[in-house]
Amino acid sequence: MGVTRRHFLALTGATAAFSGIRGGAQEALIIPAVDTLDVLFLIDGSVNAFAEPVRRPDLIVERAGRGGFPDYRRTLAAEFGLSLALRSQRAAERRTVLLDAGYSTSAFTNNAELLGFDPAGIDAIVLSHGHYDHFGGLAAVLADQRLRKGVPFRTGGEEAFCQRVRTLSGARAPFGSLDRAAIEESGLVIEIEPLPRLVADHGLTTGQIPFVTSERPVTPTRMLPGQGCSRRSLDAPKQGLDEVQDDAIHELGMAYHVRGRGLVVFGSCSHRGILNTIRQAQSASGITRLHAVVGGFHLVAPQTVDQARDTAHQMAELAPDYVVPGHCSGEPFIAAAEAAMPGKVVRPYVGSRFVFGEGRQ
Repeated sequence: MGVTRRHFLALTGATAAFSGIRGGAQEALIIPAVDTLDVLFLIDGSVNAFAEPVRRPDLIVERAGRGGFPDYRRTLAAEFGLSLALRSQRAAERRTVLLDAGYSTSAFTNNAELLGFDPAGIDAIVLSHGHYDHFGGLAAVLADQRLRKGVPFRTGGEEAFCQRVRTLSGARAPFGSLDRAAIEESGLVIEIEPLPRLVADHGLTTGQIPFVTSERPVTPTRMLPGQGCSRRSLDAPKQGLDEVQDDAIHELGMAYHVRGRGLVVFGSCSHRGILNTIRQAQSASGITRLHAVVGGFHLVAPQTVDQARDTAHQMAELAPDYVVPGHCSGEPFIAAAEAAMPGKVVRPYVGSRFVFGEGRQ
């Protein structure tokens, strides 16, 4: 898909929307088309040894572990968290981006070994946001001696490093903080990037996601400015506070442009709303055609069943070819999406490998 005048105007419109973040304009962003995009679910909330593979002209889904593993005492581990290995190919170029790292080091290490995921191949790591169920397994990656020095570690804001407290169901509990020193000691290069940018040459991080639809999710955590993060690097209204309700303004989505198919958009947890994430990816790239929506859509508590259903109906209006709801998407959303978009919903499980663009006609 070429960049038309309409696309250029969309790009410059996105630039204008974000020009106030750093006090200057962003250059026009062109996302390259990749020939294939291979998405491996390293961590997700469920395992299904009987899930059927999928073979379609524009999608292949392989299911690891259907026949078990050579060592019968080992199997894939599911947990409340998300980690995706995104492997793209554009002509002879191959890139691997690790999007989030799940909740625990034990699950990440176990699954990476069983699935043959080698950290030596990582070209960039993207942390969608500063919740433990997305970075808890990161210590396993940092400890792996195969991880190359100089690999970029990208997140959307200083807020990703702040200590957090969970408030789900009215109960307060510590929720950890990202270890900046450990990331730096591992040789990774921290990139705090609130604007849409390319990552590993092939993908796009959305930058901060504005509310442009009716979605207004509630994030069930509170942030502690100055604990784990630099106060002076936070938004001005938060710098003088000791505790503030999380607005997830730092959360990033991701997107790839699959040649001849359109955007594959990733919402890891979608605390800014999955519809808003899609719209931001479209605005930042200038590409409106939507091939797939993948990840966690945050349509569990404290969101309501009515919100989940409404999001499914609005997503259907965007006409994606596929919807891949994992992690925190929730059964009410999945049921509503299957009814609103029959044949388009493909459920992921730990070890599922989705290949977009394979065998396209």
